[in-house]
Amino acid sequence: MPVRFEYRTFRAAFRQPLATAHGVWSEREGVFVRLTAETGRSALGEIAPLPAWGSEPLAAALAFCTALPAMLDEAAVRAVPPTLPCCRFALETAWDALQRPDDPVPVRQLPLAALLPAGPAAVEAATRAAARGFTTMKWKVGVGDDAAERALLPHVLAALPAGGRLRLDANGAWDLAEARLWLQACEGRPIEFIEQPLPVGREQPVLELATAFATRLALDESVAHEADLHRWLDFGWPGIYVLKPALAGSPRGILKLIADYEAEVVFSSAFETAVGARAALLVAARANLAGRALGFGTIGCFADERLNLPEPGPTLSTKWLARLAPGPLWELSSPVPPTA
Repeated sequence: MPVRFEYRTFRAAFRQPLATAHGVWSEREGVFVRLTAETGRSALGEIAPLPAWGSEPLAAALAFCTALPAMLDEAAVRAVPPTLPCCRFALETAWDALQRPDDPVPVRQLPLAALLPAGPAAVEAATRAAARGFTTMKWKVGVGDDAAERALLPHVLAALPAGGRLRLDANGAWDLAEARLWLQACEGRPIEFIEQPLPVGREQPVLELATAFATRLALDESVAHEADLHRWLDFGWPGIYVLKPALAGSPRGILKLIADYEAEVVFSSAFETAVGARAALLVAARANLAGRALGFGTIGCFADERLNLPEPGPTLSTKWLARLAPGPLWELSSPVPPTA
């Protein structure tokens, strides 16, 4: 049965600007989509593009939404082209939430990693996170002076709790020489993995690094959406895959690929609002992966609390997630002018 399609834009400021190798990031822009059935029930989806990770730009997402008809059926929802992965994620998750609201979610506790800021502030942030019970933490590196960041590494590690592990996320900022220095510095230390050490496209060097050192490597930007993930799975990447469901495309397609290849995956946030974050977490919950903490330390990142999920702490209950009702975010977004 066709459903009514609407969309609105949003712009949301972060509580604190985020410094990464891609620059300083102070706000998030995106699109909410709403599907409404004849009964009046509706469901939201979130288009949260990150072109630096290979997704479509916001302008392309808006152009796609503008061209869609006012009524959609399932065939139209599943036919969103792979070149628009964020649009595909938003429409599919909204459709499934509307048509299959009672689909079961595996009942378990999912561990979460704390996100540490770049630079010296990471030490105090790690101390606070440890006091709250977090045992896995992710530190943004590749932002400031390389030698100064490496000199901070022992201090950040010292702030971890007993048995804790640290992830380093370079966002592709290093060259090969810098990556080797970091891998040497990580030898014998509780480093869970280093995420995206080299820029996208440096396949041969990153493969050489993955086999030359004991510290595990992970791909993030290199496998941002389904086609790239499939390519690396076929190739046989020996490391870990960090996947952002909101950027990857079809949740069904991603879950099938992971299962078919028995891939070692860590699911991660793309700084979504409560709508996109809940949908992404439900994908992670259905992946039947165990062990590694989810990279959703971005929960609570927006200055406007109405855009955030409630803070779950160091673990997240899938029963709580399944019951969680989204807030009135549609009312916080902006109608798109007819000329958009």
